Formats: sequence, C-alpha cells, structure tokens
Amino acid sequence: MLELQTSYTFSGVPYLTYDVLEDYAEKLVADFAPERLRKPGQLDVDRLIEFYIGLSVEYHRICYDRKVLGMTAFNDGCIDVANEQTGMPESLPVREGTIVIDTSLSAKRNLPRLRFTMVHEGAGHWLLHRKAFSTENAFGPAGIYENQYLAAKEGRYDYSRSKKEKTDIDRMERQADFLAAAVLMPRPALREVYRDFFKFYYDKPRRIVRGTSVLDDCYAVQLPEYTANIFNVSKRAALIRLEKLTAIVDKGWPRHCR
Repeated sequence: MLELQTSYTFSGVPYLTYDVLEDYAEKLVADFAPERLRKPGQLDVDRLIEFYIGLSVEYHRICYDRKVLGMTAFNDGCIDVANEQTGMPESLPVREGTIVIDTSLSAKRNLPRLRFTMVHEGAGHWLLHRKAFSTENAFGPAGIYENQYLAAKEGRYDYSRSKKEKTDIDRMERQADFLAAAVLMPRPALREVYRDFFKFYYDKPRRIVRGTSVLDDCYAVQLPEYTANIFNVSKRAALIRLEKLTAIVDKGWPRHCR
C-alpha cells in the first residue's frame, strides 16, 4: 500500500493541496486496481478497504446528537450505539483500525452513500490522519464528539462544497472528502466519461457553463447523473467532483481561472 509523503502541522494534520491529493488518489487506484484508472467503472470498495488498506468494517446504529454515517477508530476505545433489541444507547468497544458504518446505509437505495462513506473513512481518514489522532501526539485535535481516538463523518453532505476551514477537524474532513471523490472517480477515467457524454450528443467536449444556454443547463443536470451511474456514487458527489475540476461552472466564472 502506498504511503503519503508530506509535511504536517504541529497537530499532525497534513499540508495538502488538491493537486497533491489528486496525484495520491491516482497512484492508489493504479496500485490497487489499475484498470479502474482509465476505464470508467465501479471501484471494488469492500476489497479496497478490507484487503488493500487492511481495515475492519462493522455496522451499528450510531448514537450521537447529530446524524453520523461513519467513524474511524485510530486507537482502541468505545463509541455509543443503539442496542438492536431495545434501541437504548450502549457503549461498544472498538479496536484500532475499525470503521463503523451506520446501519441506515445498508439499505440498497443508500449504496452510493455507503461507498463514499467507506472510502472517506478508510482511504481518507486512515491514510491521511493517523498522525493527528495518534495517542503520542500531544498537539492532536480533540476529535469529533470529544473522542481523542476517533474521526467521524456526519451525514449532512455527500461531499462538501464549503471552502471554510475553521478548525483542524474541518480541514481533515475536507481532505477526506476530496480524496474519497478522487479515488472513486479518478481524473483519467472521468475524462473518458466526459468525452463519451458529449460524443453521445454529437457535440464536442467543452466546459459546461450554467446560465448561458438551455443546452448547457440541461448538460449540467445530465452529466452528473450519467457520471454517478457509471461510478456508483451519488449525483451530488458526482456534481461537486465535476465542479471542482471546473468541468461545470456558473456563468460569470472568473476569466483568470479559465
């Protein structure tokens, strides 16, 4: 398995640009499933997490004030889950290297969110943020929900658009989101999807600019749906991935960014 080579803050959070994360994601996919790097398709997430990265996955009803879809245990500890018989909260021991997934994602309709959450936790947090949550890190973040050993993904978003990073936790969540999207939808394969989409409509591949024409507005809706079906991700995750790569932009997008 490929380790990320980078520098870190005093609190153990890596300094990472989007270009570095893109490059790391492509190297991971090339090492794990090289056919998925350039041939669009669904990545085998279970095999990636359990056999390539070497993590364990458990399903429980996670109990916290805000909806949480997944958690990563960097050290041995406990989390609060709902008892399957009574529904009452109880403490569950978890071991280092365990990803806990909320049982709500086990429904078939939630498979795209399940896949994103697993890669967010396993490829994102585990590969990027072990230093931050190490018990030897005196400057490490307090973690989410006051668990020093634990990172968690809240269920409000598939893949956050927000650029605000007020805390180390915000920064790590953003990094994990971006890496998960880049692993599930690697750039070389996504380029093929982009070309095929325009080829289907007998059009030349180009940047889609919302608000400039009815055609572009239709493309801006259809391309994320087309992409989501191929990679088995949510439409929202596909849309934001395309936006971050500036394949889809809004009218008035700054000229200096073009």
